[in-house]
Amino acid sequence: MSIYCITLNGPAPWGFRLQGGKDFSMPLTVSRLTPGGKAAQAGVGVGDWVVSIGETNAEDMTHVEAQNKIRAAEESLTLTLSKEDQPLYDHQNYQHEKHGLRVDGIPMFIPNDRSKKRLIEDTQDWQPRTGTTQSRSFRMLAQLTGTDYMQDPDDETMKRAREKFLTEIQSPRYARLRDWHHERSARALNIKS
Repeated sequence: MSIYCITLNGPAPWGFRLQGGKDFSMPLTVSRLTPGGKAAQAGVGVGDWVVSIGETNAEDMTHVEAQNKIRAAEESLTLTLSKEDQPLYDHQNYQHEKHGLRVDGIPMFIPNDRSKKRLIEDTQDWQPRTGTTQSRSFRMLAQLTGTDYMQDPDDETMKRAREKFLTEIQSPRYARLRDWHHERSARALNIKS
């Protein structure tokens, strides 16, 4: 595992996106890079772990704290990152109460293979989509809510529904209902006696 430090000259955008944080029980990790962006040009890689932001240790940062720390940097942003060259796991230095590893006082994060696979899947899931394809997280949400069997309405169905709606709001029946509702509301609010 190699630790490296970069300083990106401001102003933002810095050209990367993070995922994880103490609130997600995952280390802060670079999840996306803007092609040709400042972070990519500095050699940051997707999957690199954030060790510190400026002088602040990132091990106990929530996702929002990390975002705020990065947003606060105006002229330059200094990051210490960790890139995995080869698997490293030191049982003697591992702290069970944390989700990281300390070697020579520097926090380093060692996710298991499941975490790495999830990170790669999540990162690939953020790629732009064409047409009406859905992200994996959206499909999972649809399965949880029981709406995965529903289809997106086609253009013709949407057009018919819109025409029906416009016809209904122009009808005398709608006008009577609207007037009744306004009068009833005015009485309830003691505006009209």
